[in-house]
Amino acid sequence: MRAVRRGDRGKQVVDIQTRLRALGFDLGNEGADGLFGPKTEAAIKAFQQKRLLLVDGIVGEHSWQELVEAGYSLGDRLLYLRVPHLRGDDVLEIQQALNELGFDCGAETGIFGPRTEDGLVEFQRNTGVSIDGVVGEATLDQLRRLQKVAAEGRPQIPDRMNGYVVKHSIEGLRVMIDPGHGGRDAGRVGYGGLKEKDANLLLAREVEQVLVSAGAEPLLTHDGTGTPSLEKRLDAARLHDPDLFLCLHHDSHAGEAAQGVATFYFANGTYFSEAGKRLAGYIVDAFVRRLGRNDLHTHGRKYACLREVECPAIRVEAGYLSHPVEGPEAVREETLRAAAEAILEGINNYLARV
Repeated sequence: MRAVRRGDRGKQVVDIQTRLRALGFDLGNEGADGLFGPKTEAAIKAFQQKRLLLVDGIVGEHSWQELVEAGYSLGDRLLYLRVPHLRGDDVLEIQQALNELGFDCGAETGIFGPRTEDGLVEFQRNTGVSIDGVVGEATLDQLRRLQKVAAEGRPQIPDRMNGYVVKHSIEGLRVMIDPGHGGRDAGRVGYGGLKEKDANLLLAREVEQVLVSAGAEPLLTHDGTGTPSLEKRLDAARLHDPDLFLCLHHDSHAGEAAQGVATFYFANGTYFSEAGKRLAGYIVDAFVRRLGRNDLHTHGRKYACLREVECPAIRVEAGYLSHPVEGPEAVREETLRAAAEAILEGINNYLARV
């Protein structure tokens, strides 16, 4: 879809405003008037913040999908396994409920995949409900009865992002590397016109070489030719069933003072990938030690690149291209090698403690 932002008008804006208002966000006196004004922008930013998305006030494909998903409540529709998979907050509710009761649905992503169906069927088998793999009225009634009996308060749910990586060494580890952006999608533009797509690809190739030398089996989601969409890159990652998924990016800011490294793991407000959080922490620590970068810490986010794969996934923001020193340094050979070795060190530290 075309990104919708402040100043835009039309039916698409009305749809966005109507969904925001239904979710309880304040549009002020503007209401659903079809003009993307300051109140609508503020509401979108508040929605993005609540959903752990990139807070930019722009309704792109990801934010639009989240708006749609947020509109579903459990019981609004039948839930079952289909292609493409059903997505929404109602799916997330059923995953949370089944996991709490001990029926393993996998990661609580809000995506109705095969593991969600497995947990649902097991629940139906154990509670005497018709075993059809469909969340209908009878299944919901039984689920709600059991929830009332369950202990008060939500228990700590163990990591279900396909569990921890079973390997304890880098040898033979399948690592999917996703250099962000590419082709006509330049990503951020930094100091001196440096394009993020170029910095990401250079780092990805260096990480690939370092991992190969260590005995791992890395594979890039794309080689920089064409304009690979995020959806196609994620399809490539799922196809190869990796042990780890690394999304490589660089950041930029209007102010040149911003600098440092941050890492991100999957979280949605009620669930987080413990494996992803640990791996992200080890990698950011290695960057700080090896490159002397400011530690901007690890953060839980519901980014598509972290949500859509079943293995531990992290996103690395390796530095700020907009910084007058950190930006130009990002594409120098020695910096790329140090960054790649920091990622390898982080992976090794993670595997040693699995």
